Amino acid sequence: MRTALISDIHGDLKRLIAVLADIEKQNCARILCLGDVVNGSEDNEEVVQHLMASKILCVQGNHDIYPSVHLPPELYGILRSWPEEIIEGDVIFTHVSPRIKKRKVKTDFEVWNVFDEVAFRRVFIGDVHIPMLWGERFANPVSAKRYEISYGDPFNLALDDRYLICVGAVGYSRDGDERPRYVIYDDESDSVTFRVV
Repeated sequence: MRTALISDIHGDLKRLIAVLADIEKQNCARILCLGDVVNGSEDNEEVVQHLMASKILCVQGNHDIYPSVHLPPELYGILRSWPEEIIEGDVIFTHVSPRIKKRKVKTDFEVWNVFDEVAFRRVFIGDVHIPMLWGERFANPVSAKRYEISYGDPFNLALDDRYLICVGAVGYSRDGDERPRYVIYDDESDSVTFRVV
């Protein structure tokens, strides 16, 4: 099954619609959102309603748990009803980190901490707003191997390695590239494809 993974929309309906239009062309069976759908832009209520109408399953982000924007009470209830993580066998989808201590995952050392603490083979996160891919093998001690990202080209995940994938952001980036980005995970071919819109 091909799963489109989006994250960090931060109330930007225009970018969300652009990403969903691109996903529609990619033959995906479903879409999962890895959190932080509100706080940032002006369309917070519309973004939540659009996700619900599109039947997109979401996990909670830190901005969803404690939003600083005004929303109707029923939308607060929706945000708080989302799970913190989705686990499917040896794959986990979450916002910040699968560790008990939720530290931001953006360094080789912190990725090593994730690999050291949890047993999942495939870890997908949002939160960082930058597309990144790390593997456990071929790394220095107390570290992880970071791979270069090539947009549009599938990256085949090795059966004997574990990976952590940051899916990028829909709403805004933190690496100077302001284009919305997301990931397609194909669990049949065991590959990830980074997409830019």
